[in-house]
Amino acid sequence: MVYDFVYVESLDIFVAIFQEHSKHTLVRNSIIGKIASTLLLLAIAFSTHAKHVIDPIKFTISTKATHVGLNEEFQIDIQASYMYIPASTVFVFEGSNAFRLKLILPDGFEQTGGSFSDFSGAELSSTKPYVSYTVKGKFTRNSGDGIFQLLRSHRKADNQSTYIAVSQLKFHPDEGQELAMEDSSARVAATNATLSYIPYLTIAQLRAGVADTASAVFITDEGRYGLFRYNSSSAGADDGAMTLVAPGRRYERVYEGAVNVRWFGIVADGTNDQSAAIQKMLDNAKYRNVFFPKGTASYRIKTIRIWSNSTLTFEEGTVVEGMGTLSAAQKMMYMYDVSNINIKANGVVFKDKKASYTSGQQRHIFSMEGVANVILEGMAANDSGGDGFYVGSASVRKISENIKLINVSANNNRRQGLSITSIRNIDVINSTFTNTIGEGPQSGIDIEASNTLQRLEGIRIQNPVTGGNKGPGIVISPGVLAGTGYLIDINITNHIDDGSQFGLLAISVKNTLGGSVTIQNPIWKNAKLNGFVARNWGYRACAVMVINPSVINCNTAASTSPTASAAFYVHREAADNGDTHIGNIHIISPRISDTRATKLSTRAFSFKDWNSSNKILNCSILNPVKSGDYFPQNNMIVNAELTLSDSNKTMVHEIGNAGTMADHTYYRPLYINQTSTSGRNVVLGKVNAGWPEVTIEVRSPYNIYIVPNATDNIMPLAPTNGKWITSKVVGSRMRLRKTLDNTWTIVEMTGTWTVQP
Repeated sequence: MVYDFVYVESLDIFVAIFQEHSKHTLVRNSIIGKIASTLLLLAIAFSTHAKHVIDPIKFTISTKATHVGLNEEFQIDIQASYMYIPASTVFVFEGSNAFRLKLILPDGFEQTGGSFSDFSGAELSSTKPYVSYTVKGKFTRNSGDGIFQLLRSHRKADNQSTYIAVSQLKFHPDEGQELAMEDSSARVAATNATLSYIPYLTIAQLRAGVADTASAVFITDEGRYGLFRYNSSSAGADDGAMTLVAPGRRYERVYEGAVNVRWFGIVADGTNDQSAAIQKMLDNAKYRNVFFPKGTASYRIKTIRIWSNSTLTFEEGTVVEGMGTLSAAQKMMYMYDVSNINIKANGVVFKDKKASYTSGQQRHIFSMEGVANVILEGMAANDSGGDGFYVGSASVRKISENIKLINVSANNNRRQGLSITSIRNIDVINSTFTNTIGEGPQSGIDIEASNTLQRLEGIRIQNPVTGGNKGPGIVISPGVLAGTGYLIDINITNHIDDGSQFGLLAISVKNTLGGSVTIQNPIWKNAKLNGFVARNWGYRACAVMVINPSVINCNTAASTSPTASAAFYVHREAADNGDTHIGNIHIISPRISDTRATKLSTRAFSFKDWNSSNKILNCSILNPVKSGDYFPQNNMIVNAELTLSDSNKTMVHEIGNAGTMADHTYYRPLYINQTSTSGRNVVLGKVNAGWPEVTIEVRSPYNIYIVPNATDNIMPLAPTNGKWITSKVVGSRMRLRKTLDNTWTIVEMTGTWTVQP
């Protein structure tokens, strides 16, 4: 059967081009319907134009070879030529002078070189009237007629786009006969030349035998369109997607790369549950590279299991919506004891119906349990009955490995935006976790092992954004691994939190725990309470290094507590069970600012063990930085051995004309009398041995009296308990350290000081 394609195939070119420019589904459906119904007509007028639609580019495929033997290399030439077409003659779509090409090679042909590859393309004009490509290759076996089919589509075409035939080259390689055919009858003048053209059919027409003996057909059914080739050796069943059966013949879909879920009748209609159809496709090992095009509404699913070696790609703007009917342990997108999975979903939203779940915490959007080599990119995971993203253990692989979450987000989930419970090497890059509320800890990110078979190793979180969470922006809770000998390794860089309960919480380590926790360059702003909290972090746990943190406008809850209003809070609650001491928290170059008219950040640092009288050990505050014109005047440092340096002179206390105390509440490292107009006291409170050093410096010619508690002495100048020392000599300076419970020791002294008689 021979098909004339004078304008039929030209119209199809512009179906693809018009799709690219308009993206109007109704117009597209109308055009495809016309193709199916007018296959045999010699001329077709586009429905909205009186003039014929025509392709302004002429494509040819030819060769100089006159006789080709097996394994004999020869060259095929492909040329695209721009034709001047008067506007009064035909209608030409904008953009139709650009194209991409594919070449369907005959069975038995092997390409060995040349400049052409699939998706080669160009944009032609009167100043660039042609472009050419070459294909070099050879026939390695005689499989009958050798037909090369040149297909064209629009400028942005890929494997999911519609292509149509524009030229053919036919060989009998074993007989030396060659026939080159091109579309001159369609584009220059009508001739008697005909082409064994690929027929455009519906699936129903193909099954009815309309294809006759055609070696290839193009299916036009909405969502299932594509090129199918006759395969004499095929025994596959007709599945309506990849294999179609006509009387006595089987046709198999020609494609490269991903399979399109639309081919399988899976539709984004916003209503019907597609889970069974999607799962059936994913369960077939042949379909491990799958594409989900954007639909007119959402894909509705309940739960989907993803297998090893799978790549799922979702078109930007796609929405995948849960049915809101998950059982307590079901997940929407489920990966369990699998590996090598890549899900690309830039600008795609996955969401469930959180309001349907009033209890429970395991109904995650993406659950990765016992997985290895997984990449998730670009998607949002919202409104779950559990976590947006969960990384943990499975029955075989107890430690997930090598995971990347890139540009993902999670909003309004019930338990967490992201939970990491068992991992060896994870990168979370440029991702956002917001507005978690429902089931504790209700954080943006929760890093928390739940049993001793799990690990928290190689955790790298770069540029995370959290905010609006009922709990902390980030929680670090590795306590279950304490005493096991296993190390933790957590590095968080450039964290920004806005409006969570705390910016970051490190909590509950009750035994020896090696490794490292490093938080670099965080910005914690508008926290309901503190910017940073370390709660019940044992002194034998690995150091928590908080480097260059900024706390801005904390305590939006307006608490008057000396602890809840602090930018940084290291503590243990009265009900907390833990190690004998807490500590090993190090805060380096912190910035604290409060831009509100009424300052609510009333303390910079609070250290307090409410559970015991044991000291807080091995902590440091190094070189705070004043940001703007405000830094909290007060601190609360109770029973803490704390190294403090202040090279930026941020924590300087001006005595003025009121006198002051150096104790748990009013501690500053440096006390001066720059503005004093008479003698003033600095009273040394009854503080613990190992308390931070205190420096007193005379800057105006009035006495500063350093007064110890009645039970304390100042050695070696004043060995008698309660005796003060004094100086009014400008430049005199004394640095004191509490070395024993009743002794202050002079570490450094300059100038003139005298002892109370």
